[in-house]
Amino acid sequence: MFFRKNRKKDTTLKKNPEVLKMISASKEDVRRAVNAYASSMRKGISLRSIIKDNHEIDVDMLYSYLGGKPDKSFYMSKETFEIFEDRDYPKYIDKCQIACDQYYLDKNEEPVTPGDPLRRLNYLKLKDYLAEKPPFELYLHPYDQMVTHRPPKDKQ
Repeated sequence: MFFRKNRKKDTTLKKNPEVLKMISASKEDVRRAVNAYASSMRKGISLRSIIKDNHEIDVDMLYSYLGGKPDKSFYMSKETFEIFEDRDYPKYIDKCQIACDQYYLDKNEEPVTPGDPLRRLNYLKLKDYLAEKPPFELYLHPYDQMVTHRPPKDKQ
């Protein structure tokens, strides 16, 4: 005979969606909530657990940190953990980060044009690793080799 353990779950948000408090949150508010959530996570649990398959941040998990549910969606890269309001940025950044990592493993060099002070990604070098070129410029950070949409501030 098997007995189920009676667990109390907070299903208020799922049973009564009208209970949700909608808030106007900025990208910085979401970033602070994600950082607070990450610092409270148990060891061994990845921050990727709050990122849905379409790169949207699962704000239900951040509800208590934000004080409500944001009135707009936010998206996060699964590779670099950058937060965006545009749904396309994390998709392209993740694909490019994986391509750059694989290129570096294969060629033992970074996929940037030699001498480029901004360290823009060289898509000719990545042509065998990337199905499509992003519609915006991406850069490789000089210190941690992470792909970013922001040009580096300190030019080498």
